[in-house]
Amino acid sequence: MSQLKRSDLKLPIFTVSPKTYLLGKESVEVALLTDEIAAGRNHSIFWTAPYPELCKVANELKHAIPTAQHADLVGNGKGMGLAPLESLKYAGVKAVFLNHTAHPLPVDRLAETIDKARKLEILTIVAADTPTEAKAVAAMDPDVVLCEPSVLVGTGQTSNSMYITETISAVREVNKEIVIMEGAGIRCGEDVRRLIEKGAQGTGISSALAITADRRALLAELFSALD
Repeated sequence: MSQLKRSDLKLPIFTVSPKTYLLGKESVEVALLTDEIAAGRNHSIFWTAPYPELCKVANELKHAIPTAQHADLVGNGKGMGLAPLESLKYAGVKAVFLNHTAHPLPVDRLAETIDKARKLEILTIVAADTPTEAKAVAAMDPDVVLCEPSVLVGTGQTSNSMYITETISAVREVNKEIVIMEGAGIRCGEDVRRLIEKGAQGTGISSALAITADRRALLAELFSALD
């Protein structure tokens, strides 16, 4: 898979991001399953995993976009234990999440990281908690802004209609081109359709993938709901 640009994305997009709910062999198996089900879909599907599993499988993925859960700016040989963007690109990673509630970044650091990723042709998906933060993130011009209330992360609850409307409006005030995702609590195809109908250009799944009894059926349902 070659490096991607924002203009290459097929909307609506979807992120499969089981965080650390899936590890080791199980994570890799689900990555390959995601890639299989993503084949032939007219939507961009992203897969994230911890660094070891991500780097192991990144170059095997033909349809799902290998995506890092975080990345670091590193310079002058410093940065023990960090994940440089340059190393992620070498490993075959095509996109990166930034500013997730688990890895918040100061504004100046976030802007620098987005700029560095752009130079390396790595797509950026940047999380924002509130409409105000979404507007600020949009001004930095990442490829995708993920609007997701931090209080709902991991709760299984979805964002309400007012939040969705306000965050989309806030982003569009400053950036007409950025892709807007709405997240939190996605568990079924109906959740996906609801967000798309309200104007979101993408969403994703996390913990629900780890607890379902039939991952193949759930992924197929979620991806089909994008149509």
